[in-house]
Amino acid sequence: MPAGPDARAIPFLLLALSGTVPRALPFATRPAGVRGPFARELAASLLATSPTGAAIDDDGEGVAMWDPETQTYAGGVVPSRDAAASIDDLLAENGGRLRIFGYGSLCWHPGSEGVLSLAGRKTQQGEEGRPMVTTAPGPGPVGYRRCWAQRSADHRGTPSFNGIVCTLLSDGEVRKLQGGDPADGKHPVSSTEGLIYTVDPSLANRCLSELDFREKGGYARDVIDVVEDGTGETVRALLYRGTPDNPAFWRRALLDMPLAAAVMSVAEGPSGRNDAYLLSLDEFLTAHNQPRGSDGGPNHSGDDATGELARMVGSLQTDFRPYFLFGAGSNEHGQLLLNGVPGDDNGSESTKEAHEVSEVLLVTPRDDKDEDHEASSLHAGGGHSALLTGGGRLHLWGWNGAGQLGREGAFLEEEADDTRSLFDVVPPLGMKVAAADLGHSHTVVIERDTGRVFCFGDDGRGQVSGATNSSSTPLPAQSAPRTPVGLESEFFVDVAAGLFHTAGVTRGGELVTWGCGRFGQCLVPSESDDRAASSTVGRWRPPDGVGLEKVACGRRHTIALDVEGRVWSLGDNRHGQLGRRSDGGGPSREPSPVDGPLGQAGSGCFEVHCGWSHAVALVRDGIAGSVEVHGWGRADRGQLGFECEDGSVPSPTRLAAGPSGSDGGVAAVRSACCGAESTHVADSNGVVYSTGWNEHGNLGIGRAEAEHCMTWRRTSGAKAVSPPSSASKDWEILIAAGGAHFISCI
Repeated sequence: MPAGPDARAIPFLLLALSGTVPRALPFATRPAGVRGPFARELAASLLATSPTGAAIDDDGEGVAMWDPETQTYAGGVVPSRDAAASIDDLLAENGGRLRIFGYGSLCWHPGSEGVLSLAGRKTQQGEEGRPMVTTAPGPGPVGYRRCWAQRSADHRGTPSFNGIVCTLLSDGEVRKLQGGDPADGKHPVSSTEGLIYTVDPSLANRCLSELDFREKGGYARDVIDVVEDGTGETVRALLYRGTPDNPAFWRRALLDMPLAAAVMSVAEGPSGRNDAYLLSLDEFLTAHNQPRGSDGGPNHSGDDATGELARMVGSLQTDFRPYFLFGAGSNEHGQLLLNGVPGDDNGSESTKEAHEVSEVLLVTPRDDKDEDHEASSLHAGGGHSALLTGGGRLHLWGWNGAGQLGREGAFLEEEADDTRSLFDVVPPLGMKVAAADLGHSHTVVIERDTGRVFCFGDDGRGQVSGATNSSSTPLPAQSAPRTPVGLESEFFVDVAAGLFHTAGVTRGGELVTWGCGRFGQCLVPSESDDRAASSTVGRWRPPDGVGLEKVACGRRHTIALDVEGRVWSLGDNRHGQLGRRSDGGGPSREPSPVDGPLGQAGSGCFEVHCGWSHAVALVRDGIAGSVEVHGWGRADRGQLGFECEDGSVPSPTRLAAGPSGSDGGVAAVRSACCGAESTHVADSNGVVYSTGWNEHGNLGIGRAEAEHCMTWRRTSGAKAVSPPSSASKDWEILIAAGGAHFISCI
């Protein structure tokens, strides 16, 4: 390696990584010419490196060590993909000059400081009067294409919300990631336009250390052949690229352009906004590529994504709004919005089941009215899902066989030449909503402005209309929201939907139920009601006149919570889901308190949830202020997180729920929910724990050997994160579970 005046930068780097450099860095030992914020960041990185970060091998070379907290290679030491082609050989081939091929930000922004920032400056001249750094456009290595599949935690994103930047992948690598044959030679060979830098020998060492530090977010050195546009000469050049096996590679972003565009539309990091990176590169490629494509956009050889992503990002910032959710389980009806997203087995088929937590992108029409667009609650039904915003917009998607989405069709209809066709856009319900719940195949909501209740979807047992059905033919499904019979003048504060019945709590504190009451899950209609013969609507309040405030519905039972913290139940009790031993296995057609403290005033209970045949309650300790999880009912499939001899728990029992009973810590409980035969708990770190039935991966714990998980397990896969726009707010993790899926968001 030529020993230019700045060759001292490399031995200094090695000394720093070995831990032998004094903690105070004399100015004279700073790499010459490296000043400003970059110099301070580089020096800080070198001094902060410890034996747990970058290591030194027997030859005194830095060994790449990935730091999962910063999501970068420690100390800026990156791996090399081609050990046979050393930097010494590359410099020797180029007469001591260092050639670098840039295909990302180097195409438009070499940096405001450092060696590459000298590009084109006539005042900085080296040997034979040439500029110290020159650039020339040229196609990159033959058989490689630009791909947006590299996470960025240190430039265009942060460790808490990664941005996405580009990398170069071989045609074979891309085909393999798409589920094809890497050796398939039927496709055109790619060639990607970029910028070739030529660096004077005296600056080569310093440039290498700067680039290693700049590209520490998962990139590795490689050496490739490139062609200079002006001369047609083929030269060898250094390349930094993130390969599919690097820690920051994101296959999903490569295969799911809407998700990649959504991330880039909001991500921001120390180097600036992610969309600025994308749009600046698109401008560079447009200026250096002709002819234009058939749609009027640039036709980049070896790059069919940049222009399309730029268009999608623009539409997300003007016409649509992205929500970043996370989910697992069945996607048979599109309830996880993973249609068109290849599965995790490298196959080309869309995901039918997600056994680990996966990113879920919800795209809605953008309404820039001055209202709260943040998610306030999530909901999950038998095969459909919903998000409710603080401004009252309810977005429903998934299974719509009975009109349970409140409209015809799953998404907004696509129109020719409209940006809507780029995304599956989920419209809001045609009314502002204060509260909602999803049953197996129907939905119930409270209109925000009036407090009236509306239902839509399957009405086979009167769960939508409140009507009785004396014939053998089920009542027809209803996709248009309607108020159940006799409730037109009632105002509600909470609602719940079960398998075939619905319940609500009025402003006056009454429990109201309608739909199927075969197993006692619905109240008996009053004989004094003129509509009793044609209505399934029943009413009740506690004998002492105390008002109710919350309600939850299972398959054949109903749970209510009053303002004094007492929990009441009615319906089927064959699995102990009523929380009372005294009832045995028989149904109860009138509410009674559950056993123990939860059936008494001052219990501290503030939330109740139902699965098909089990229930959980959140209880706040009056002294410590911590939240406990109590559960009862069916437990033979692990619904309550432990094994019991009889397969059921007939009385409320405190559960060692998630954080205190499984691997991974002792964080406080923040929220809980029940799936059909599962339970999920979220802690104060945003981690979700699951237990119960897992046939479709709905616990999000990976591909388990058994269909049931009898103990709490921490979910695996994607971690729930929130975009930068929400980072400064007090966060809350929202979770919801349905028939065979669960969703969450922060």
